[in-house]
Amino acid sequence: MQILPQGGNAAVPVRTAHVRIGWAPERIGGLDVDASAYLLKADGHVRSDDDMIFYNQPTSTNGAVKLDNGVFVIDLDLVPAEIERIAFAVTMHDAEGKGISFAQAQKAFFEIDGVARFDAPTAGMIETALIIGELYRRNGQWKIRAVGQGFAGGLAPLARHFGIVVEEHAPSTPAHAPAAKVSLEKRLVSIEKKDPQLVSLVKKVQVSLEKRQLKTDKAKVALVLDISGSMDGLYRSRKIDHLVQRIMALGFRFDDDEEIDVFLFGTQAHSYGPLTVDNYRDFVPTMSSTYPLEPGTYYGKVMGLVRQHYKSQKDWGQQPVYVMFVTDGGTQDVRVSETNIREASAEPIFWSFMAIGPKPTGGLVSMKKSTRLPRGFDFLAYLDDMPGRVVDNANFFSVTHPAEPTDEELFDLLMEEYPRWLAEVTSKGILRP
Repeated sequence: MQILPQGGNAAVPVRTAHVRIGWAPERIGGLDVDASAYLLKADGHVRSDDDMIFYNQPTSTNGAVKLDNGVFVIDLDLVPAEIERIAFAVTMHDAEGKGISFAQAQKAFFEIDGVARFDAPTAGMIETALIIGELYRRNGQWKIRAVGQGFAGGLAPLARHFGIVVEEHAPSTPAHAPAAKVSLEKRLVSIEKKDPQLVSLVKKVQVSLEKRQLKTDKAKVALVLDISGSMDGLYRSRKIDHLVQRIMALGFRFDDDEEIDVFLFGTQAHSYGPLTVDNYRDFVPTMSSTYPLEPGTYYGKVMGLVRQHYKSQKDWGQQPVYVMFVTDGGTQDVRVSETNIREASAEPIFWSFMAIGPKPTGGLVSMKKSTRLPRGFDFLAYLDDMPGRVVDNANFFSVTHPAEPTDEELFDLLMEEYPRWLAEVTSKGILRP
């Protein structure tokens, strides 16, 4: 294999090129790093957003370029005639203003299997985005070039450089308006400077989804929060604020309208309205000022409210609904709650129950079969394994407090049984395409 200096090039004699891009450490400066490819015309711009190949859009329109298990596979015979170059880039996320750049990388390389390799010199770099190499046509022959050109500012300026329109702020969406069909990457770019922490969380959700190879990665997301009196300490300590931020990331990843429907329950059930990227940071204090804590806990009332909310929508049955149900104890309407879950097993709604409270066994476990569950949690575990349902439509796990699991652990727990349920409701026709 030929080793290229920066600016060097070599002929590519193969018809299918396997392009590998690597870096170390995996998270440079503790930040997420991703590779992407861009199909470029003679003017150095993409034809459309479809010419950006990355983890959320792994195949070009005609299949000429595919991202497969971290390797870009390019069928050079299929590359459209108007495409003169394919540029490959590496970007760091949430690095601006933190003094982190590619200077902290131990290595960054670009290679075509069996052809050539380029090890980019990163010492002293101040940039957080890097065009590391490219394939280009010259007199009908494909060649590889070692580039190593950096961009300050991360993904957004890089995307603009290649002709992709990037909005500085996420466009506002009227309530209940049809979701804009834009790629996740463009949506992330649009809030990268505004809310970099949310971008980082969304990418962690993406990793959890990719592990499970879901049949569909779109869903409506609902957050159901306990506002009974026993939750007072969790709200006052702002632990629920942290949980809300992480659930916002799940909703942003799943739902194109970037909204989560919020429901509250105590003695009564309440439909609060949407949680969005614009209001989630102030959600808990705003909600608490409107809905004071209540003296009772009734699951069944809010379960019925959630079911009715989605059943009344025009697209009922065409998109899955993911419900995140958070409580710190048992319910006072066991039979009503049980009936709701059993009836809902014939509906495209998945219920993920997270119980908050001390666990006798300690640690972060599902505890489905444990006989030592705290009082109230045993009922949630029963709902998870309850017989007589059309499909198993519920999952249960418990944590000592909302910040106990890491972001990665929480997202893995939330996705633990959802893919299996999704496959089953699809095969039974409960969820229609």
